Amino acid sequence: MKMRLSPRLSLIIITALFVLPLLLAWFMYTGTIEYRPGSTRNLGQLVEPPQPISWESIEIISSTGVTAGDAVDDLAEHWVILQPLPAGCDVACIEQVTSLRQIHRAAGRNQSRVRIALLPEAAEATTLARLQNTYDEFRIIRSKDDALQAAMARSTDDDMATYLIDPLGNIMMVYATGADPNHLKTDLKRLLTWSKLDE
Repeated sequence: MKMRLSPRLSLIIITALFVLPLLLAWFMYTGTIEYRPGSTRNLGQLVEPPQPISWESIEIISSTGVTAGDAVDDLAEHWVILQPLPAGCDVACIEQVTSLRQIHRAAGRNQSRVRIALLPEAAEATTLARLQNTYDEFRIIRSKDDALQAAMARSTDDDMATYLIDPLGNIMMVYATGADPNHLKTDLKRLLTWSKLDE
């Protein structure tokens, strides 16, 4: 014998199926229900809390070491991959920089949303020229004060780590020296797919 639902009960069930997920989402969004997943899918290390930086304290320099542009106009509101470079960048250092070029190219149609900033410790003309010749899209930067270095130090104690900065100007993820470049590429691809911060 089949059990038949009354039209009113059917309507209540359908309404509940529609409304309950919305209520649950609203409670989670407002913090009434506290839920944090046990693990995340990111491959880099999340910086908690994110470290804000000021683009006003940074300038872009040319291969000759002179100011070439305003970091606020060029880097703000973009996803920025920041790579500090030690004085006398060796073979391993150059390989790490070259892998950033490949990550930028892999962004495809989203390349315009991504910037790569290199922060050399010593602004030697030969080093700057070599870096600039490696890839046209590299921005060589220097900090006018110690604020950027302080934000980087609060994020990690790894001197050659690679940093990912969001369009709001926060260091939000770090990749250790020698980390697989595909980890950064994978995380960046997900962020470019789902984030609307830079649009």
